[in-house]
Amino acid sequence: MARARYLHPLGRALVGALRGSTEHAALYFDERLRYVDRDLPPAQLHAALREQMTAEFPAIATALADELPADGVEQQLWDFHEPLLNPPDAANRVLFIGDCVFVETRAFLAQRRAESGRPVDVRHVFFSAKQPIAAVNTAVVNEVQRHRPDVIGLSLFTFEGVPPYTYAWRKAALPLVGARTAGIARGLVEIVRETIADIRTVSEATVAVHVPCGLPLDRLRHRIPFAPAHSRAQRRLLRDLSHGLQELAASVENVVLVDEAALAAELGGIRAAAAFAFAEDDVPPGYSHTTALGPALARYYDGLLSDYDLVGKAKALLVDFDNTLWNGVMAEGDVVHNTDGQRLLLELKNAGVLLVALSKNDESSIQWDQLVLSEDDFVLKKINWLPKPDNVSAAIKQLDLAADAFVMLDDNPVERALVTEMEPGVRALDPATEEAWRTLRRWLAFPSTRQTDEARRRTVMYREAAERRAAMSGSHDYETMMKSLGLRCRIGPAASSDLPRVLELIERTNQFNTTTRRRTAAEVSQLLDSPDWLVYVASLRDRFGDLGVVAVAIFDRAERAFDSVIMSCRAMGFGVEFAVLAAVLDAAGPGAARGMFVPTSRNGPAAELFAQAEFQQEADGTWVLPPSASGPQAPSWLARE
Repeated sequence: MARARYLHPLGRALVGALRGSTEHAALYFDERLRYVDRDLPPAQLHAALREQMTAEFPAIATALADELPADGVEQQLWDFHEPLLNPPDAANRVLFIGDCVFVETRAFLAQRRAESGRPVDVRHVFFSAKQPIAAVNTAVVNEVQRHRPDVIGLSLFTFEGVPPYTYAWRKAALPLVGARTAGIARGLVEIVRETIADIRTVSEATVAVHVPCGLPLDRLRHRIPFAPAHSRAQRRLLRDLSHGLQELAASVENVVLVDEAALAAELGGIRAAAAFAFAEDDVPPGYSHTTALGPALARYYDGLLSDYDLVGKAKALLVDFDNTLWNGVMAEGDVVHNTDGQRLLLELKNAGVLLVALSKNDESSIQWDQLVLSEDDFVLKKINWLPKPDNVSAAIKQLDLAADAFVMLDDNPVERALVTEMEPGVRALDPATEEAWRTLRRWLAFPSTRQTDEARRRTVMYREAAERRAAMSGSHDYETMMKSLGLRCRIGPAASSDLPRVLELIERTNQFNTTTRRRTAAEVSQLLDSPDWLVYVASLRDRFGDLGVVAVAIFDRAERAFDSVIMSCRAMGFGVEFAVLAAVLDAAGPGAARGMFVPTSRNGPAAELFAQAEFQQEADGTWVLPPSASGPQAPSWLARE
């Protein structure tokens, strides 16, 4: 039985792979990785694989004698397995939560990403009809914490992953049974909602929820091509479930829907989607029942990850006008507005994305009253006849962001090429393509956008910051210049209402972050409630406006140590960090204190914090403030409120 159902299919996959089939190789490599501990350190993992292969390859070479040339088969096997023994670093992390559909998705996804030079680390928490949901959700939370995925796929129904769906689906297949499906669908949607809620206790990653297309087909309907693929009650259950999942996605942040029925339609219908991906006389169904839907889902997730790579961590969108926000040239006459695109950009702005107008135009020719967007929706307006790379360089400096925080939307391929070549890190999208607008729509489901008051105010705050930098660009002495800003700071213990902003600082801040230690909402809530920890926040305002909460310090009272000191880049240079340190130390009481700095490739701005605050570095890298030291002092230009 094992030989027929497992070894034979695996052997055929290996033969196909050695003959050059990337699909066979994908299936084979995925199966190889199922039987090693993926959480081992790389050296141990590779040693375990090498030990297995050393023992197996002579036997495999003998077994394949009739399939492949005898000379050099063992060396061919070693060469073929090189990607397993020396894999490149993964660009993305994906966690699949659900049923058998992901067995056939993960292999082809890994293959596609490897071919594009963006390798992915894929893990899978299996949901089956034989497992209690609560027990699986515990495993989900543990794996999300351990794996820290960028994207999470959630499929509980495609291959009958949870018992209530399995029961309802099979009952609905019977004649004259299962007519009432709305209540069943509501209950199933609640299972999905509960699973997402458990995920949200440890991660804000995008969750891709599968809307099932009705696989697998029962044996009778699978074998009779002229029979309907589903009974009337099954179709009604799928429809009710689809409506419920759409409502859920609309009410929960960072959720996208995977419409399996649409993918099946692209393949030629549900029967085509249910067909085996490999010919049965080549690779028998065996353990994987690999269907055509698996590669289609891999293409979907490949696109989702590509969009994440483009905009998932971006903060600003450089927006061309003519033939981008409208068709035509406004200075030359009437234009046809892309109102859907403009509404989408307004949604992005309200979710915290900074819009920068980047148009070769006379500003007087822009008829703002015709647009969905207003002038105030743009943090900067670069509407002039300067070269666009010069305008982009100026915007990067004015907003004080890294180049890789910017994405460009421009119809002119020459302008896109010039900007991306002159400002490495900036990515570009062509508004003439559906893919560009799909990417921008998906941006709303990535954690870099948020439906919060802070996100909605971000454009105003960055505009004020740009004005602030302009005011400071004169030749005044530094202290006089700083006092001219009228800086006022409020520092105190974080309240529960500060939690969203504290999380945002913890998750998004890379530059002024002493340890870059990420925490979940549940973890931060525990710190806020614990008498053993101090969590202090600082808000800042000046004569230009209110910057809101700009810094957070987390202090372990038992260890008398700063666990993390984090500050938004828009508050750098004002001395807020020293005022925060001083306030926390006052609250902690007299005695020595320690701080930790963990260097990364991006947190150089925080490297000198403890030294400048009179801490002394120990041999183990820890910074210590002796009781005798005067310690950090708030600068004279910063008034406390």
